[in-house]
Amino acid sequence: MKYIKYSLLLFLVASLSSCLKSATDMAGLRTDKGTIVTAITEAQYLNTDAQNIGFGFNAFTNFSFATPATEEVKFFTLHVSQPRETKLSGPLLVKVAMTALSGFTAPPAGAITIPAEISVPASTANSFDFPVRFTVNKAGFNPALWYGATFTITAVNQGVYSELDKTVDIIFNGAAAFNNSRYTGRYKWTTTVSDPAGQYGYTNNTKPVNLEANSAGTLDILDFSAAALSSATTYRYLFAANLSTGASTALFAPRYVIDGTGKVTGILNQSGTTAVTGITLDASAPNQFTYTANDNRSMVVKYSFTLTTTIGGVVTPRVVTVTEKFEYDALQAYYP
Repeated sequence: MKYIKYSLLLFLVASLSSCLKSATDMAGLRTDKGTIVTAITEAQYLNTDAQNIGFGFNAFTNFSFATPATEEVKFFTLHVSQPRETKLSGPLLVKVAMTALSGFTAPPAGAITIPAEISVPASTANSFDFPVRFTVNKAGFNPALWYGATFTITAVNQGVYSELDKTVDIIFNGAAAFNNSRYTGRYKWTTTVSDPAGQYGYTNNTKPVNLEANSAGTLDILDFSAAALSSATTYRYLFAANLSTGASTALFAPRYVIDGTGKVTGILNQSGTTAVTGITLDASAPNQFTYTANDNRSMVVKYSFTLTTTIGGVVTPRVVTVTEKFEYDALQAYYP
């Protein structure tokens, strides 16, 4: 019996020694060059949200039915992952199918031009995103209806596509009421609030918010984080930090007045708080909404107002300045 045990031990030692000498690849891990995987970014985001947070977001594309008559519209984003040696050897050709989305009106026949293959330029990056745009002829769209469609990857010419993240439901605009808006959508909102009294302040504070067309010439903020985490009605407010306590404080709810060229001509205090008065635009700033493309738009605004609060028992009015920048978010996912 001892002889058998010794023989087995010697065999194992010899085998291990042989493996080390020849650098044997256990299960092929060392020589595996990897695989290219294509997915839909918005599907990845929504699936992760559903599994971990459960906010129940939806994916959107935002474009005006009114103008221009034909437009290149971004509908979703392809995410290409190639973390190991295997990289794209040329353009990645992706086939996509569009089908009806339950609960929404289907786009008019022929209104959206989907090519036989989407050509994604080759890259050596370990992962990258590619925005998918389709030509939209808006003539047949009815602004009174709410549209949507489902997009599915059906084939790729290199690697594989993710079975879990190959399909996404895309809703056209946040509501039918926004069908003729060039501004509505999710933005990265960066704010700087300067209070000479030192009570409140923010420097380049950034959060995702929506801009919504309250009417043809006004825009409101919709802060989903404030709406989800608080029962208060401050989800349309400008916030600043209390510099003594660190608490986030709602100052007032701005409503942006915009003319036909995208120029911000005024800011209204829709919250009606009497602590904020005399809102004045800074003429040295752009105060302009810039629309370059459906997925490339921004607004920069600078203004001041008189803020009256009590500090150390003393009623203290002073002029607070605010600089805001809204940049269209590459990921259009939010509540409908």
